[in-house]
Amino acid sequence: MYPLSIITLLIVDDEAEIRSGLRSIIPWEDYSISVISTAVNGAEALDKIRYYEPDIVITDIQMPGMNGLELVRRAKEEQFDCSFVILSGYDEFEYARTAIKYGVKEYLLKPISTRDLTELILNLKEDIVSKRGMQSDQLSTLLKLRKAQISLRKQNLIPQLLRGELTALELKKIIDNYALSIKDTESCAVLIQAFSSYRYADENAELTQTMDPLRDSLEKALNGSPALIADFPPAGLLLILNLPIHSDPYGNLNQLLEEYIKSTGFVDTLQITAAIGKSVSSLCEIQSSFQDARQTITWHIYPETGPVLDSSVIDTKQPPVIMPGDEILEAILKNNRKKLEERFNLYFDKLLSPQTPPPSYLYSMCNYLIITLQSQLTRYLDGPPKSYTGNSFAALSSLDSLLDIRSFMITILCGFAEELTVIQAAKNDPLIEKAIDYINKNLLKNPKTEDVCSYLGLSRSYFSTYFKNKTQLNFRNYTLDLKINYAQAQLKFPEHSPSEVSVLLGYEDYRSFSRAFKARTGLTPSEYQKQYTAGERNGQ
Repeated sequence: MYPLSIITLLIVDDEAEIRSGLRSIIPWEDYSISVISTAVNGAEALDKIRYYEPDIVITDIQMPGMNGLELVRRAKEEQFDCSFVILSGYDEFEYARTAIKYGVKEYLLKPISTRDLTELILNLKEDIVSKRGMQSDQLSTLLKLRKAQISLRKQNLIPQLLRGELTALELKKIIDNYALSIKDTESCAVLIQAFSSYRYADENAELTQTMDPLRDSLEKALNGSPALIADFPPAGLLLILNLPIHSDPYGNLNQLLEEYIKSTGFVDTLQITAAIGKSVSSLCEIQSSFQDARQTITWHIYPETGPVLDSSVIDTKQPPVIMPGDEILEAILKNNRKKLEERFNLYFDKLLSPQTPPPSYLYSMCNYLIITLQSQLTRYLDGPPKSYTGNSFAALSSLDSLLDIRSFMITILCGFAEELTVIQAAKNDPLIEKAIDYINKNLLKNPKTEDVCSYLGLSRSYFSTYFKNKTQLNFRNYTLDLKINYAQAQLKFPEHSPSEVSVLLGYEDYRSFSRAFKARTGLTPSEYQKQYTAGERNGQ
């Protein structure tokens, strides 16, 4: 236990550099302040608050999973007496107003000065020491610690079960020691996730907030029941339940989940789906049920399946392979967007001829089409296309509706057509070739249309019209495509962080970069980098 004169500090930020910087920028020990831990997001921070009960928490606002403001709200609801300091790069009144409503002591904008942060923390320390006095009720402290240990044990138990790390004897000991309601009997896993269109989701921050009302409702409904519940980032919940489970007035688990999904109030604006994994005879086998739930939830792309999916009633039989013809390639070679969309939609409709084929089948066939076209276009481009170089199967698997899959595929196919058209135009037109060469050499200087026109000695209106007539493309959109192509290449190296690539390309707002990148690739920059490096490790 820390001496009463020591102030404990928790640092929360999703960027490792910022966490490290905040930890080392100030000699905390000189001020009798102990940095007890750091956390990468709100969910991890909440667990550490429950365990350590820090005096001060410095947290960023924008983080994947649970954001900073939601962390403050949850901690205050659980009556933890922490002094929160919010750090944010977003100078918006609504953030500040919400932070004040939650009792945040200070709200600072990045970049912050060492002096300002030091003064702020020392002022908070004086307030804490004054309020604390020099007396402590040790019994109360032990009771709080015990409560935090039980909460943390519940949270840690779930990943241990999913990894199959516990024997039946070890599990029984944990259940007995912490008086948990769940038992090592017949059980199942339930995965609940919120979904939105890939073109409009910003790193899933908004989706995460929609899960909080559902979690609160489920915790109340399952209070005392043999169940564990945890956040499942980026926008989900994971339940582990002993079977059978009853919760008045609902007759079974399916009815309970459906009712509580409706109770969130988000069903008209977002899709929230629960997938029930197959039952297993022992809690120690729950990883099998969890994997089944993860597979089952992919059927959410079919709206007719409803908000609750049960693996026992889903047909996983794979339909026969349907090969694409040459019509899509011909439309790409002619850069005929209308014909290209028409040909792809005809092919996609054939894949859907059984009404709900396994989503993995759709992903595999669309992925095969992309790979085949990349190979076929090599001879026309003197190399593979550069407009899309990502892990297309991973990107397709991340999409949340049939409409999203269609939109993503058409974006990729049209990108191939546009790239081919520009390359051919450059080969046949010295002016186009000169403009493209200038853009490629100056891409990191954030060149604008007027910069290219000045280099070429042409008026903006003349060049824009000329480029459009020769390539059928808007020059500004073409430049944006080159930036995304560059970003894809850089993110294949783990040492290049998405935020660094964003700055390199001249984006003042990371969220704008993330939206543009996701609209083209189907993945956020961080998701793209993780999927690519995972594919490399697996030899894909």
